[in-house]
Amino acid sequence: MSRQAPSSAQKNDKKAHPPPYPQKGPKPFNAEDYAKPPHLTKEEVLEVKQAFDIFDNDGSGSIDPQELREAFEASGIKTYHNKFIYQVLGELDTDNSGGIDFEEFLHLATAKVSDKDSREQIQKVFNLYDWNKEGRITWDELKRVAQDLGEEMTDEEIQHMFKKADLDDDGFVTFDDFYNLMTQKEYGKQ
Repeated sequence: MSRQAPSSAQKNDKKAHPPPYPQKGPKPFNAEDYAKPPHLTKEEVLEVKQAFDIFDNDGSGSIDPQELREAFEASGIKTYHNKFIYQVLGELDTDNSGGIDFEEFLHLATAKVSDKDSREQIQKVFNLYDWNKEGRITWDELKRVAQDLGEEMTDEEIQHMFKKADLDDDGFVTFDDFYNLMTQKEYGKQ
């Protein structure tokens, strides 16, 4: 049997029918998948998606470490250490995918803050400052963070800020010190 080339009608016929297998690639974005009226409308989801797309430079559907660094730098925050970027990413990347996807970004952008959530969020911020993971912030760590954030502060200014935060005057800023300072609560009362 000789094999004949398909006619132009047969070629056109093949193009008219979709392939029998599912197409691969990203699923088209649908704001209704994320809307939760009355708390989050489709329009609000679309606004958050526009903000997300600004950070997701390559359109991959995830904000990767380099895009996160660029976002900080565009905001005027200098990031000299990769450790800082990966600490921030670790706090936000709840599925450990290596990037911040839209769902994680949406959660961050729309989180309601209760006292419990507030304490947990403040703990996450405290952990970013506590480079040595000792449960307390030293003067050197505070200075390093100020530098990483691009703050041009003198040692005296950093010392003043440190003394203001060290509410029990033990030479360290503990989580309780930090929490009370951030929430303007009296020391020792939660």
